[in-house]
This record gives sequence, structure tokens and C-alpha cells, in this order.
Amino acid sequence: MSALVRPKLVATVVLAAGALLLPLLAGCSKDEGRALPDPAPVETTTSTEPIDLTSVSLEPIAVAGKPTSTTRPLGGGKAVISGRVTDVDGNVVPGAFVRATYYGDPNKPEVIEALSAEDGSYRFEQVLGGRWRVRAWKTPELATLEDHVFFLGYTEQRTLDLKVKAATDLVVTSNIAPAPFIGTPVELAVLVLTQSVDEEGVVSRSPVGGAAVTLNVPVGWALVGDPTQATATNGRAAWQLTCTEVGQQRFTAIVGGREWNISVPPCRDPMETTTTTTTTTTLPPGASTSSTKPKPKVSSSTSSTRPPSYATTSTTPRRSGGR
Repeated sequence: MSALVRPKLVATVVLAAGALLLPLLAGCSKDEGRALPDPAPVETTTSTEPIDLTSVSLEPIAVAGKPTSTTRPLGGGKAVISGRVTDVDGNVVPGAFVRATYYGDPNKPEVIEALSAEDGSYRFEQVLGGRWRVRAWKTPELATLEDHVFFLGYTEQRTLDLKVKAATDLVVTSNIAPAPFIGTPVELAVLVLTQSVDEEGVVSRSPVGGAAVTLNVPVGWALVGDPTQATATNGRAAWQLTCTEVGQQRFTAIVGGREWNISVPPCRDPMETTTTTTTTTTLPPGASTSSTKPKPKVSSSTSSTRPPSYATTSTTPRRSGGR
């Protein structure tokens, strides 16, 4: 009997499963070939406010051989530094760069910076008391005239006017060697440089090669060669000269269409150079200290000196009557 019952049970189970699957298959046949519906949209929210990075601390970059400096944000103190930037003639300078350096820690100075307004004014508010250094410049033509270093009180309202000076496009300097004596040849050198103010307010100079320099030689000096010379790549031009008269004479040079004063010391006569020797006589130890002791004797002698290159001549004046 059990063998006959098992097939019937299996057939019954199969029929029941088929009955359950028919509705599902019918549903699938209805949606056959259709696209699946789109998913429901998800709402997102964005913010355009900038990220607050004020609390982020950045370590300054150290430079070998120099103290590290950082930028100090305004605030934190109760003192004020303000003033006006002017040139040497008193004219206001707008757009000048003003830098104030705070030395709370001498090894890590802190810096605040600003540009002067149209009326030349500047102002640093809510700064800390302590040691400060303030200077101003304007690239590329105006350099710092005065470098102010001072101690600022905790609540001080410091008024500090700053002056800047023009850094001219050309600089002419000179040197002479050896010291001029009558009859002794010397070399006079003129150096032509161009200068400008860099981003840190430092005046940088560079030699000007190929510049024409005309030397104006005064009476009392003899020039060897052409008075007009072209500077070498190092900006230098030189002349050989010999003075023939004692005294100070004015030298000038024409460079870039302008006349420049050239500093030359006065010419001297080598025979007029004197040396004074002073001899003092003192009592030996234990000598009498009475009022009758001889006073120290002072004697002076004068001797003539001359450079080794000067020819030896007799300095004894002739006697009258041909003797």
C-alpha cells in the first residue's frame, strides 16, 4: 500500500505548486517588454558659505641664518599705530607699503602689513604692546628713509609719520689712490650704478657697462689720455692724473646727460708734511720730591718727510751775497 500512496502524494504536491505559480507567471506576462520605473528622486542640500579656516595654524618656513617671521592677524591688543607716509618734500605717498614687525619673541618676529591710502595715511588697530619696528617703501622708486624701532605701551595710541626717499636711477661714486701729492701720479676711478627698490624695500644696485663718462679736470691737474671713457662691464672707468698745485680743486663728471660732483681730496706738497716728536724727562724712583726738583723737560723737533718716490733735493735755502 505504501508504494501506491507515495506517487499520489508526489502528484498532489506538484499540482499544488503549479497552482501557486500560475498567478505569478500571469503577472510577468503582462509586463513583458516594458522598462522598469525610475527610482524616486532624492533631495540634496548644498551650502555656499566658505569654510572657516581661522583656527587652522600653519607653521612658518624657516630660513637658514635668519629668524623666522610669521604674519600676525589684527586683533588681540588694545594699542594703535597710525600715521602718514610722505616723501622728503612733505608730499603724501599713496600706495606705499607699510610693514610693522612685532618682536614679542625676538627669535620669531611677527609681521602686519598695509598700503597707505590716497591721503598717505595708514592705521594698525588692536595691536599688542611691546617692541615694534615700522618702515615704508614703494617699489620700485621710493626707499625707506627712516627705520623706526620703539616700545609701544599696552594701550598707547602711537602716531608715527613715515618718510621715504627717491632711489634715483643712476648712482655715481669715485675713488682715488694713492693720496695726491704734487708730482705723484694717481688713478681716479668712477663707478656708475643703477639702483631700484625691490619687493622687500631693499635698494639693490647693479653696475652699468658701456656708459660714457666725461671727466672735467680743473686747473692744477694734468690728465693723461682722453677725458671721455666708457665704463667696463663692472661699471668702472679710470684716468691717470698728476696734480701740479697745492689745494682743493673741484672735479665733475658728465654721465647720462647730468653733471655729478666727484670727490677728490686736496693735493699736498710732500715737503710740507711734518712729524713732531715729544720727549719727557722724569725723575728716577726714590729721587727727592722737594720743591727744588727739576721740572720735567719737554723738547720738540721737526723733521721733513717725503714719499720714497720723490726725488732727493736740497732743502737748504741759499745765503744772500752768493755764499
